[in-house]
Amino acid sequence: MGKNFKMDRHVLNGFHFCISIFWVVISFLLLVISFGFSRNVYAIESNDMDGDGLSFYHEVYIYHTDILLSDTDGDGYSDGDEVAHGYSPRHGDRLLLVDVDSDGDLLNDYWEILLGSDLLNVDSDGDSYEDGHEVLNGFSPVSESYTPVTKSIIVDRSSQKLSYYFGEVILDSFPVSTGLYYTPTPLGEYEVLKKVPVKHYFGANYSFPDTKWNLHFLTQRAGFYIHGAYWHDNFGQPMSHGCVNVAYENMERLYDFSQIGTKVIIQ
Repeated sequence: MGKNFKMDRHVLNGFHFCISIFWVVISFLLLVISFGFSRNVYAIESNDMDGDGLSFYHEVYIYHTDILLSDTDGDGYSDGDEVAHGYSPRHGDRLLLVDVDSDGDLLNDYWEILLGSDLLNVDSDGDSYEDGHEVLNGFSPVSESYTPVTKSIIVDRSSQKLSYYFGEVILDSFPVSTGLYYTPTPLGEYEVLKKVPVKHYFGANYSFPDTKWNLHFLTQRAGFYIHGAYWHDNFGQPMSHGCVNVAYENMERLYDFSQIGTKVIIQ
């Protein structure tokens, strides 16, 4: 009786050992299969199937281009070459990404890519608000959160450059003209106080009527503005009586982006 019991116990232990080995082998095989599948998915997503310089992932999920056609818009330039130089690979006529709004949501394709929203989906986060309306009103287009995103404009007098941000994301940067030596643009932290579509600037020896896209950020003397400038093309050099001069090609987009209360830093 005792001997048989010991034998039964040994058999049972051996059976448990075999079961354990079986599950170890199965787990290992599943791990290998999973790893192989992951590698295959990664290989597919990172593969450039049409040799245009864009991976499968970027073609399908970012730019929405043809994975088997190197020149989706048929304009004679490969998709990858167009993206590398800031052009849209989906629209002919060499249109810049920043000048295209593929889904008509008031957010240009370049900003959609920077902010991670879908350039073919008007409501990327599914919160019933179009991406462009969310950004213009200071909210993320890829989050259902109602927490405002900080907008800021930074003007660097030493480099004569303006950059503006949506949260931590820089949306654009370009040369500007701040005040001359005797009429400097005041250093400090301010905010947009008023948006004025058209304004007439004038003084003892100058007159610039019908100046478009004016952002008032400081009330002193006649006031200080960031505004478009059509009377010179010397951006990158101090030129003004204290305001920040911006080329028209850059100012309209900055004006539309800015809200009352947008932070303005002059440094």
